[in-house]
Amino acid sequence: MEDRKRAEDALRESEYRLRQIIETVPGLLWSLAPDGEPTYFNQRFLDYFGKPFEDFKHGGWLALIHPDDVPETERTFSHAIQTGSSYQGVLRFRRADGEYRWHEGRGEPLRDRQGNIVQWYGLSVDIDEAKKAEDRLRRSESYLAEAQLELAHANRVATMGQLTASITHEVNQPITAAVTYALAARRFLSAKPPNFREVDEALSLIVKEGNRAGEVVGRVRALIKKAPARKDAVEINDAILEVIALTRREAANNSVSVRTQLAEGLPRVQGDRVQLQQVLLNLIINAIEAMREIDEEERELLIGTRNEPEGVSVEVRDSGPGFASAALERAFEAFYTTKSDGLGLGLSICRSIIEAHNGRLWASPNVPRGAIFRFTMLPHSAAAP
Repeated sequence: MEDRKRAEDALRESEYRLRQIIETVPGLLWSLAPDGEPTYFNQRFLDYFGKPFEDFKHGGWLALIHPDDVPETERTFSHAIQTGSSYQGVLRFRRADGEYRWHEGRGEPLRDRQGNIVQWYGLSVDIDEAKKAEDRLRRSESYLAEAQLELAHANRVATMGQLTASITHEVNQPITAAVTYALAARRFLSAKPPNFREVDEALSLIVKEGNRAGEVVGRVRALIKKAPARKDAVEINDAILEVIALTRREAANNSVSVRTQLAEGLPRVQGDRVQLQQVLLNLIINAIEAMREIDEEERELLIGTRNEPEGVSVEVRDSGPGFASAALERAFEAFYTTKSDGLGLGLSICRSIIEAHNGRLWASPNVPRGAIFRFTMLPHSAAAP
């Protein structure tokens, strides 16, 4: 009898300690019958909702869930009960004071030796503060992304403004040529007899020049248009040639000789064509402006591409005064500039764009004089998720 009493006392002590542990757990603990009917809630659970155990039975717990979360909660809960799989859900519960707060709930089935479910045990944790912090972070990241898009767009527009004369010249050339060909066509038509072969050739040239003007306008429009970033397969050599065409007049006005060394057979890179062209536009314009300080016969700009182990490499090399070694890295800092009328945002934005494309942009000294700006991009197949 004495041994039996000691065993009963030990069992009661063990049950007491277990209950104390359960009540101390910093979470809302619950158990359910195999069919999902509640069998137990810890005191912390009951205090949190300010209701007696009976109010949760027969589906009463659903009344505490935010109406927007009820359908998904019912679906996932029913699926767990019917299949015997683990339950997990994130939902809003109405606390005793009437406030809806985010919770993460998890449940696992307890099985007997035959594999039959004999009980469900679960835990619900209040994650409202973490959820709100996550939402604030997401909104902050969204705001920063939108601000960066606005800033990049403003930088593109400002840069294109610098090229107004060049763009005007590029558009005027084909328009002037088209007018000349149209006048020639009128002369051929008024001849006796009319020279229809020459008229046909003149009309073909008018169409060609009109398309040429349209291409220039299209390139300008694409560069100043504000649009979300894209992930396309970009032929980088073609993108470079388009930017060179837009800056040709600016280079000529500054007596800059532009050469290219574009590798053949390059893989396409993944990214936003307009954003990559913005980087190229900034680097080319910066190089042209830097070379204004040296003798005209020494102004050389070399733009090259090649395929390297780390990806496709693009290089803009000038023969200007270059940077002091200490200033090379500072060149990419926001608001750092060596120009009297500059804001110091162009290179900072360029680096942000390249890094957003999983690439790298850096500067190094040119030999014997000048600066080299180089960036690398992953091939499209390697960059694709």
